[in-house]
Amino acid sequence: MKCPVCRATYRPADRELKIEKQGAGVEQSLNLSSQCRRCGVDLSPLICLHDQAIWWHRQAIRAFKANDYTAAISWNNWAIALHTQNADFHALAGQLWALQGEFGKAIASLKKTQQIEPKHPAVAFFEIVLQPKAE
Repeated sequence: MKCPVCRATYRPADRELKIEKQGAGVEQSLNLSSQCRRCGVDLSPLICLHDQAIWWHRQAIRAFKANDYTAAISWNNWAIALHTQNADFHALAGQLWALQGEFGKAIASLKKTQQIEPKHPAVAFFEIVLQPKAE
């Protein structure tokens, strides 16, 4: 995930800043993990959207495991709508479309996966499957 202001890659901080109030002897902790390390912008709304997309993707996987491909496609489409640059979301979409017999959509999803992450395992598998056979 990248900061929308400065395009720095977001990495959560593992530290907290402790602030001591003068005179009261009370300590407060301020978690800085939702701020961009470069420009300091608050990324918490973006992080919430990312977390929601992950939740929808997990729901899609549950539906897939239950052989409910229509629901899985729906859940996964919601995840893709929120986080379009996640190769795993597009790889699952490709697999789900292929299981539904929608091979054009499956190939389009897998091409998007390849565009985002060229070494994704799903891309490698489908390149082998889609290779023309030598006669």
